[in-house]
Amino acid sequence: MRSKTARAIGATAVLIGIVIAAVVQLRPEEQTPAEVAAPAGTTAPRDVETSKAEAGTSFVYRVGLLAGVSTANYWEYVGEQPTAWNAYVLGPTKPALYAIDPASNALTPEVAREAPVRPTSDGHGWWVRVDLGNSLSWSDGQPVTAADVVYTFETVRRLGLGGDWAGSYPEEIEEIVAESPMELRIEFSGRPGLGLWPHGVGLAPIMPAHIWAEKTDGIDTAAELYALDPGADVSGGPLQIVSITDSRIETVANPGYPDQGIPDVIYSVFADEADAIAAMKTGAIDTVLDPNGLSDEGVAALSGTPGVAIERSPANSVRYLGFNLTRDPMSKPQFRQSLALLLDRGWATETVVPDATAAYTTLSSANVSWFDEAEAASIAGPYARALGARMSAAVTGLEDVGYSWETPPAVVDGTLTAGLGLTIDGQPPAPLTILTPGDEYDPARPDYTTRIETTLEALGFDVRPVITDFDTVVDLAFTMDQSGARQYDMYVLGWTLGNPALPDYHRWLFADDGAANSTGYANADFEANLARFERAAAPDEARDALWGMERAVARDLPYLVLYHPNLVEGYRADRVRFAEHEVLGGIQGRLGGLSDLTPVS
Repeated sequence: MRSKTARAIGATAVLIGIVIAAVVQLRPEEQTPAEVAAPAGTTAPRDVETSKAEAGTSFVYRVGLLAGVSTANYWEYVGEQPTAWNAYVLGPTKPALYAIDPASNALTPEVAREAPVRPTSDGHGWWVRVDLGNSLSWSDGQPVTAADVVYTFETVRRLGLGGDWAGSYPEEIEEIVAESPMELRIEFSGRPGLGLWPHGVGLAPIMPAHIWAEKTDGIDTAAELYALDPGADVSGGPLQIVSITDSRIETVANPGYPDQGIPDVIYSVFADEADAIAAMKTGAIDTVLDPNGLSDEGVAALSGTPGVAIERSPANSVRYLGFNLTRDPMSKPQFRQSLALLLDRGWATETVVPDATAAYTTLSSANVSWFDEAEAASIAGPYARALGARMSAAVTGLEDVGYSWETPPAVVDGTLTAGLGLTIDGQPPAPLTILTPGDEYDPARPDYTTRIETTLEALGFDVRPVITDFDTVVDLAFTMDQSGARQYDMYVLGWTLGNPALPDYHRWLFADDGAANSTGYANADFEANLARFERAAAPDEARDALWGMERAVARDLPYLVLYHPNLVEGYRADRVRFAEHEVLGGIQGRLGGLSDLTPVS
């Protein structure tokens, strides 16, 4: 089965406190939402003894969730409710022209017949023709046609839908025309970059016109659309939803999806991880989907359980220290560079998060289709020197901008010795604060913050970590006070980085007008490379521009990237096996591994 998973999970990326409309959005990690009641319009659960999924002959994949879906309306999910939990359940129910292979991150045909072709210019504009395959149909037997794509596009435009709808069908698309039931023409206002074609409209969800056109006829707003009862909506993806309650969601394989071996799936909603782990230990479920993977306590509880396998996979995310570039001393590049030189990220990662990988670029080496070993090694080079050389460079840089000490910091017997009597332009610096979520959210954050604190204290600063809840850190980091000033010195957070097949997160995080630019970063070199990236029509052009942005960010350090975490997940190896292992995003990043799962005989 071709994987829809990277697209679907990418579409769940929500900025808490900030609304970002993007083809694939970003999120400052995930919180576990409270359990929700069954959305209106879903069918009543069928009796366990008579349900197809448990009384039929097909294999039943049993998945645990830590929250239910917040809507059964697919339009609303994409537009306003892009949670991970909605993505796990609703994501596999709608097709796109292309899907993303979980191992290679390459686009593969789903509704389209062949791989994406480059757009053509005929002197009047840019356009692309897509021939649709005839092997995929909606779950009621109706074929998926070009008219469905046109209907979806026109509904998004007519109602002004936001969220991922707006990113999937942006204004640069002038028209989508069905030239025949199986021929589609997409017209652009200019030469489209990869983010528009094929990674924008090519990965956009397609809705069934024969189900929704009558429902949407006469409505005028997105709110009216999202309030509609989805009723007997149909699936064009691998799974069709049968019933939804607050504790159980039942789906069956879509007979119109061309690949064989698709399991029926029952999702059970648990109050917390401990209850889900207990169910896996007894064999009641096969795995637990959680954007954050298993906690240390969950891993410990499952370890040694007969029939249970524990798997570690690179997460498509990064943890970082953000600097307030509008406040001294963080505004001085030399301050940020000195901390980067002296903080031993390799040692800190090994001692605090041994399952993670020390980071020197925002892009993870696990994203093999975009990672450049030579570029990454060049960026990491200054931090591989001996500690004495790094200390010398840090102190020299700080002295150049007015730092002095009664006793300068030094390296003695391979260990940092704290400087005493620090002044900056003759004045002692004010105490510095570092915001971080506490142990309840992630024990690694406060522990890693202690390493940062110790390093800054070696330079002579008085550092005071502020350990608080996740929401407070996000609120203070991403909102201004009443005077328009940023409300922090430094903070420790992380990002899940959206679509690994086209890493376009740099705009959101670092562009001068980036919706998630919390640091105040602005740099002409970065902006020039960003423009090149967004204009690029070929992967090689985009990759070169991406590494231009990585070099700028590594030099200017609006973020000090700390580490790339791993996801730790468990599953019943005595019930299911996966063809893919330890790939970017893990099992949850593949929506439970639907694309490569087979039952154990």
